[in-house]
Amino acid sequence: MPLIGKINVVYHMVTQTRVLQRVGNLAGLREGRILRRDVGGSEILLIKKGRHVYAIGSCCGRGCASLADGIVEGFFIRCPWYHEYYDIRTGRPVGPSCCKSGIRVYGTKVDEKSGDVFVDLDTAGNRCR
Repeated sequence: MPLIGKINVVYHMVTQTRVLQRVGNLAGLREGRILRRDVGGSEILLIKKGRHVYAIGSCCGRGCASLADGIVEGFFIRCPWYHEYYDIRTGRPVGPSCCKSGIRVYGTKVDEKSGDVFVDLDTAGNRCR
């Protein structure tokens, strides 16, 4: 987020009854790469795939490692510790390990005019099991 003097500027977008927080711009995202952002005290990872941006929690399903160091393969991210794969669209584990918990998935919206990317913090509690 841009700094003006010592004041941290936060951008929001209101859609119906949801408040979305700006987390970046398409210009700062590279296809299939992970961009780490701190949003409301939680670390969120942004991953651009085509015209869509996915936002996931940074903690793997076991809660032991940051997925920020993981590898994105298609629509899946691989945990750097246990090599479990998670679907970035649903949060479900899809790999061969014994991990039964999913990862957090956040709703996103991209402003088509400005390219700004917004995250729906109200979906932060969703965790696939």
